[in-house]
Amino acid sequence: MDQRIINLFDEYSHAPLGRKEFMERLVKLAGGMALALTALAALEPGYAQAATIAPEADDLETEEVSWIGDGAAMRGYLAHPKGHQKRGAVVVMHENRGRTPHIKYVTRLGSQAGYRAWGV
Repeated sequence: MDQRIINLFDEYSHAPLGRKEFMERLVKLAGGMALALTALAALEPGYAQAATIAPEADDLETEEVSWIGDGAAMRGYLAHPKGHQKRGAVVVMHENRGRTPHIKYVTRLGSQAGYRAWGV
């Protein structure tokens, strides 16, 4: 794959490059919409294929939580086994792409192992 396409996708993933501009530039680099969509399919991570613990798993409770911390709104993803008992805790820190579906999946993995897991 052309390195310019990889660099463009990296700019789109990590910088404030809007999807419309990204797609316009990708179509020009790829030489057409069909080739651009093929390149995009190869570049985008396959979050859906990676998840093996569904957010609706019967043995887990999950929720989006928010609170005010030091004058700023904070948000996280909380997952834990059903039932009210003391548990150890795991904090899952996201990478530079934010709290993606993969980070939520890793949070559910910690929960499935018996911990109260918090993805931030």
